[in-house]
Parts: sequence; structure tokens; C-alpha cells
Amino acid sequence: MGRIEVTGGFLLLLAWLNYLDRDFLLPMALMACLAHELGHLVVIRLCGGAIRRMRFTAVGAELELDRTLGYWQEGVSALAGPGVNLLLAVACCGSRRWMTFTGLNLALALFNLLPVGRLDGGRALYCTLALLVGQDWSDRLCGWLDRGCTAAILGLGLFTAGFGGNITLLVVAFWLLAGEKNILGEKHK
Repeated sequence: MGRIEVTGGFLLLLAWLNYLDRDFLLPMALMACLAHELGHLVVIRLCGGAIRRMRFTAVGAELELDRTLGYWQEGVSALAGPGVNLLLAVACCGSRRWMTFTGLNLALALFNLLPVGRLDGGRALYCTLALLVGQDWSDRLCGWLDRGCTAAILGLGLFTAGFGGNITLLVVAFWLLAGEKNILGEKHK
């Protein structure tokens, strides 16, 4: 394992969430996130990759590999994190005591499986399409899908916030827009 970095934004978010947490949700959410990242790490290692840097930010963990993996290896490693969360959700769903942890794992897995390039589902889809139809078509198709899903999340977030609801979807949409590489004309790596 290479260098581990923790950003100020991560620490601020952690402190803020800890301050707001009255139901012991933060430790359970951190356990779900840790399991998710460990899923990625184990499969990357099994595929022959090594982590150069792991960076914890306010929006999650970023892994930088020492070398590029092949499409199938990257796709499998992208699905490993949500896969671990789904397995934990299934394993814990029978107990009333673990229902919150089950829900957190399920939400984390389903969110990360969205077909948006910054998320695991988008990476896995891109790798699958690159294997099936080539990189150029994969860039085009995933670019359109990224923009369509982000627009849908933005629309739903505006609708929810407009009726006095939670603004979480709106924040997620802005985060996805801020990192949208295809809007800037950059190619997937």
C-alpha cells in the first residue's frame, strides 16, 4: 500500500457529521465505506495491481494505482466495492439490530452502481463497452449516459429541494457536474 492522504475537507465533513450524529449512524456509515474500499483494494491486488496513493476527500476515497489495469480487471475492481456492500446488506438483513447498517450498505452500493463515470457503475460500464465496441464508442456512449444521469439527478434534486425537502440530491448533482470529464472534452483514462 502506498501513501495515504486525508484532506481537510474530509476531516471537516467528519467533524460536522459527528456533531450532527445522535443515532450512532456515522460509525456504521464509516464501517460500510471502509468495507467498500477494502473490496476494491483486495480485487486490485488479486488482479496484480498496487495502490500508489489512497486519498480521503469530502466525497469519498480516491485510489491511484501504480499502473493501469486492463479493462476487465478495472471493471471487476470497480464492481468489488459495491459487491461487498451488497453482500453485507444481505448478510445483515435478517436482524432487526442490523437494519440500519443493512440500509447504509444497500444505499452505498446502489448509489455507486449508477452508470456515471465518476462512480463505480460508470467505470464498470465504460470498461465493458470498451471491450465490446472499442474505446471511441465507449467514450461517446458513456459521455451521453453521464450527462443524462447527472441531469436526471439534478432535476430530481431541484424538484425535491423546491418542495422543501432534502438538498442531498442537489449537492450530489453539483458534485457530479463539477467532476464531469466529458463536459470538459477530456477522454476517460
